[in-house]
Amino acid sequence: MSGLTILVFMLWILKGAPSNMWEIKLPQKIDAISGFCVHIPCQFEIPDSFKPLLSQSAEALWKKTDIEGATVFSSARKTTSLLNGNVIGNILNNNCTTVFHNFPAGFGDTYFFRLQGHENLKYTFKQGVRITVHEDVLPPVLNPHAQVLEVLEGTKLTVSCSTVISCPSVQPLMQWNTQLEELLPPALQKDEVGQTLLVSSQMFNATPLNDQFKISCSLLYMQGTKTPAESSITLRVLYAPRNTIALVSPSGVLSEGSVVTLRCQSDANPAVQRYEWYKYNGNGKLELQNQGQTITMTAGVDVQGLYVCKVYNNRGIDQSKAVSVSINGCHCSIAPYIICGFLMLSLILITAVDLVKYKSLLKRLQASENTRGLMTYASLHKTSDSVYNVIQSLF
Repeated sequence: MSGLTILVFMLWILKGAPSNMWEIKLPQKIDAISGFCVHIPCQFEIPDSFKPLLSQSAEALWKKTDIEGATVFSSARKTTSLLNGNVIGNILNNNCTTVFHNFPAGFGDTYFFRLQGHENLKYTFKQGVRITVHEDVLPPVLNPHAQVLEVLEGTKLTVSCSTVISCPSVQPLMQWNTQLEELLPPALQKDEVGQTLLVSSQMFNATPLNDQFKISCSLLYMQGTKTPAESSITLRVLYAPRNTIALVSPSGVLSEGSVVTLRCQSDANPAVQRYEWYKYNGNGKLELQNQGQTITMTAGVDVQGLYVCKVYNNRGIDQSKAVSVSINGCHCSIAPYIICGFLMLSLILITAVDLVKYKSLLKRLQASENTRGLMTYASLHKTSDSVYNVIQSLF
């Protein structure tokens, strides 16, 4: 036998199986508003042996407090009943839905349905419905149900507002305090036990702009003088640090020895958990200098430079643009340049003096060479004359 055949067979057995149960389906509780009607959705089942005794003339009753309690309503004796109402369901269809009109404030209690027909068709169902009567309008229910809703940035949220309408003939006006993105207007629905619901929803993506935003939904009855009721949720949107800036105080060029303060600001949720200060070194790389939202330093050669603030929380990291700390009149910083200039000037002077001395010495050497040449020529000339005279005397 196939699986489908088995399933059909089981359904046939369940559907055709004789019922020996007295069962009723109705809400466990109803919140009523005094002076308004109360609508009780109601369905029942009786054993198969009693079904032939069920007729349109069967009497529907409601008992108060317990199954043996006083009868407060009878469909056969409406005028003498303590509660004014009607059975609007069809008893032949096992529908015992009842409406009580102008429900009084002092009648909050548990109510039990009793069915009375021909012969021994008389039974009070064991399950009752608790009716609580309120003088004021109950606030609607927001889902998610929380006073503070914590979400991550970018989360797509659906917030719904709903209320059970205990008197469908009198419907409230449902309103939101604002429309975020997509709005589903209020509409009527039925829950699993047949109660009427009024439901509206909003869908949106959570952004930092929504942080600490209060979403409210209210109910207003135009009939009577009931005070409006409201429910609200406050959003807490979590996001990484952003818009981080570093501030220098005082700004501008500082004097050596003065006090300079660096302060870091950032937008983050949760708040920034760690601040770090970095300084660009000579190679253009960042070196960690200190931690804390605010740091204080004494202006000097080792302080001058570009600073960056990095911030952290459990959602991420961000950093500021670089800010400059400039020092004016720092002797330590210009001393090397003064020494270098002095050495350069001394070298130039020494070179100039040596050049003058060299030129003077060169002139003296040239003059000495010229004088020595003339003296040699005169000596040679004199010697030549003497030799000539000797030769002449021989002849």
